[in-house]
Amino acid sequence: MTDSSSLANDGRSDAPLVHRVDFIVTLVLFAISLWLFYVTTTFEEVSALFSTGMAPEIYPQCILVVIMTLGVFIPFEHRFVEGGAKRLSKGRDKPLPRNTILTALLMIVIASQMPTLGALLTVILICLVMPLMWGERRPIPIIAFTVIFTLCIWALFNYALKVHFEPGLLSVFFE
Repeated sequence: MTDSSSLANDGRSDAPLVHRVDFIVTLVLFAISLWLFYVTTTFEEVSALFSTGMAPEIYPQCILVVIMTLGVFIPFEHRFVEGGAKRLSKGRDKPLPRNTILTALLMIVIASQMPTLGALLTVILICLVMPLMWGERRPIPIIAFTVIFTLCIWALFNYALKVHFEPGLLSVFFE
């Protein structure tokens, strides 16, 4: 049973309605999402080969709307977690781990090569490189993850969503 004394002990009763740092994070998230949403409005007409019956901007716009909808809750999270803002802010004074920054940079580099590599090779490369970067050294789990995850993504987009991506370097096999 929760009473007012236990609320005072976990720091939620006297906490501000919105966590300031999380509010700034949410504003950045919204700014990036709105910019990307605008970018989707500039997509060119899709070729008949890749036409799925829906405009090419619909899928990314739906994802962005979901991200922004979930982002609305970020500034209020401290009011719903045990320990409140103190718990959420506990590790924020420490810099991001080096591996986190390297992961983000590597994802940007790999994703920027998608027009050349194609979607399938990009997913394969990410599935191979990321576990190695995070310290996994067993080849069987890495290969199994890469094959299973890539096949699932390929099946989801090709069969369930009827979205076909440019094959990139694999176009040699599709012609």
